[in-house]
Amino acid sequence: MGLRRLLFLGLGHLSNGDLSIAADFARQLPPDRFEVGFVTAAGTAAYVRGFGLTAYPLDAPTPERNRERFDELVTHFRPDLFVAADAFTLDYSTGWSGLSMGLLRERYDVALGSFDQYDYPAAGYVVDFYTGHRTRFPRVLDTCDLVIRNSPLNRPASGDAGIAVTRMICGGTSPLPVSRSRRTEPPTIFLANSRWEQVNVVRAPEMAELIRAMPRIIHSHLAALRRPLRVVHVGPVRWEFPIAEQIDYQHVGRMTPAEFHGQLTGADLFLTGNAVSVTLTQAVLAGVPSLLLQNYKTLDTAGLIRSGSAPTWLAEAAADLTVAFPYRVYPWGWYEFLAPVLSDNPYVDCFLTAGVFERRRVLQAFNELLDDSSVRTRLRDRQAALLHQLDRLPSAEEAISAAKLR
Repeated sequence: MGLRRLLFLGLGHLSNGDLSIAADFARQLPPDRFEVGFVTAAGTAAYVRGFGLTAYPLDAPTPERNRERFDELVTHFRPDLFVAADAFTLDYSTGWSGLSMGLLRERYDVALGSFDQYDYPAAGYVVDFYTGHRTRFPRVLDTCDLVIRNSPLNRPASGDAGIAVTRMICGGTSPLPVSRSRRTEPPTIFLANSRWEQVNVVRAPEMAELIRAMPRIIHSHLAALRRPLRVVHVGPVRWEFPIAEQIDYQHVGRMTPAEFHGQLTGADLFLTGNAVSVTLTQAVLAGVPSLLLQNYKTLDTAGLIRSGSAPTWLAEAAADLTVAFPYRVYPWGWYEFLAPVLSDNPYVDCFLTAGVFERRRVLQAFNELLDDSSVRTRLRDRQAALLHQLDRLPSAEEAISAAKLR
């Protein structure tokens, strides 16, 4: 079999998560058997190159000119397979990129694949957003020649015909999670946010309130630990409110992939409100103790505050939050959408989860992850068991080699 040429399309600009998953997969492919290129937005090309991969940014001023440039690239590159980092993100990019899943299928005689991070078919392609708004997504994955599901997040089990379930490697991790003993004070808490977390995707006042309130809620929980902490926060928006004196808050707008991975794996605890966070996956595979904050039910916060029933910390940290809706992905919701992929999934046992408004449970989880060696050992054992399951999945090379390409 000769050299196979794969052209990945990672055209999102609000998050690097899709790109990270696709890059993780691409880096597993032997360079003597595969030639790989990434078509990206102009602003994310450097991020892809940070993985040692070749990027082809689309930076023309019009979608028509970007489509022409893509035509030229296809003629030069001669791909055997297009792989969308995310089919829906690719379709959202049409307004500036000129590309879409339908156009790729109709315009080029090239096999078409996509990653499916969340198992859209299991949820019937229906996505519920914060406030309960539901959207039915087009069944674009059904027309792909190859669908790639990364595990984690997907369960480590073989897929049906045309569906490859492969393990994430997250380069730089050891074969087994690192056994961590607590270092001297202060412990380091690592936070990571993307630009999409500032987007009110349903244009609802309640989502805008949650976006404003969440940094203060997280700070309130950390301050309530009443101990020195070092908080390393990577993201587009720094905390612009008074920080508790025992917290050494350090904000960084962006990092290279290597710098980011180094900060994460050097942390004592990773904290997130996103159940599908790629950084959470990286933390689990590297053995970093992690805490996921969720909301499980609708909470009339304004009513509780008005009646005096709200705890003092909530009234102070979220005074303008009128109502909180369930979410698994802050702040977009996805509570019911993710239920199928997370159900009976060994991945969710590899970190602790707490309700974001359940103060006692949140503080208990912090203390267990930072100070309780038995809890950290139990999580590490679960992580090791998950890795053994992942090792039985087909490799990236096996997944591509088994695919029926044109």
